[in-house]
Amino acid sequence: MLTCPMCKKKLRGLEKECQNCRTDVSLLVHYVEDLRDGLARAEALTRAGELGAAVWAYLAVLEVDPDNTTARRQVGQVATAVRQFDQTAPGRRWRNKLQKQTRFRRWLASWALEGDITRNLLSYLLWFLLILGAFLLGYFIGVGAHNAAPPDNVLPETKMQKPEKPQKADAAGKVNVSKP
Repeated sequence: MLTCPMCKKKLRGLEKECQNCRTDVSLLVHYVEDLRDGLARAEALTRAGELGAAVWAYLAVLEVDPDNTTARRQVGQVATAVRQFDQTAPGRRWRNKLQKQTRFRRWLASWALEGDITRNLLSYLLWFLLILGAFLLGYFIGVGAHNAAPPDNVLPETKMQKPEKPQKADAAGKVNVSKP
């Protein structure tokens, strides 16, 4: 059922004019008729087995009316079927299994950007050793500086002594001397 945009009353059929306010609703009627024709054409293509053309027809309906539940449901079913087919197709399973088996080889080959893999691995090893050597050199220089003799202007360390505890007096005023 269509609703008149002016008086907000329901139209009885696909009339080109509202019976209450005499507003021309022919554009709205053509819009609804085109949607029905598009859905009928998509349904006919689906029944004929031409799913590709049917999906495009449903998508054309969804461009005009994105809230059309029939077109959304049909496109969703086709998308789900295609997704399931892609996941369970034997050729695809075989290819995925091969990709899993060759994962290490592909990773290793990605290191060889310009040719011989051993030359690239040796260059990476050389860089690693240079960086490691720089870190070790810095470490030994730091340890050597820490163990060097202190400068003359530094005062020798003094030992801190604990302060004496105050002695407690009892109720008579005598001091109790207790040894720890």
